Amino acid sequence: MPSYTFDLRGLQQLKKQYEDADVEQALAWALDGSAGKAATLISRDTRSRYTVKAADIKKRLKIQRHRRDPQRALLYTGRRLPLVQFSPRQRWVSVNPNRTVQSGPRKGSKMRRRGVTVRVRKDKPRQLVQGGWHAKGHILRRKDRGDNASQPIMRFGPSIPEMVANPSVIESAQDLVRRDLPEQFSNRLEYILNRKAGRL
Repeated sequence: MPSYTFDLRGLQQLKKQYEDADVEQALAWALDGSAGKAATLISRDTRSRYTVKAADIKKRLKIQRHRRDPQRALLYTGRRLPLVQFSPRQRWVSVNPNRTVQSGPRKGSKMRRRGVTVRVRKDKPRQLVQGGWHAKGHILRRKDRGDNASQPIMRFGPSIPEMVANPSVIESAQDLVRRDLPEQFSNRLEYILNRKAGRL
């Protein structure tokens, strides 16, 4: 079976030589593969201190490629993680310490509502999300905390760069992507072409 080497820098030329869909599929697989490796590298550092899961970190990593030079692809890590990804637990919280229920089975007891706590860092106790609640897979809070009719908004925790202790970890992940992506792309495109030619 013949072996090929495809240069990611010649992406447009490859699209003229082969089917556009094949080249794009190879690039998509390569981007996912490199992002996965970078996520593994970053996760080791991040999950030692934070309660976030490896899968949640991976979802937040995106590779942005330069339009004219895909080999200059960079790993994007700037988006903040939703607070729901930090081990949420529901708990009862008092609405007003001086307000009591006037009627019903709980008459005379303090007013309460369902709140939510999260544990962001492993070295710190759980924290109550002020004004927040857990619903539909998100942690929400009123946009205007003084208005119970205002729009609910999602609450977010720290971003990946904020959680990484040493900036060199991010730099190492960037270097990994720059080295790994061209090789991943060449291997993926070779696989696609050999499969179509019936050599696999």
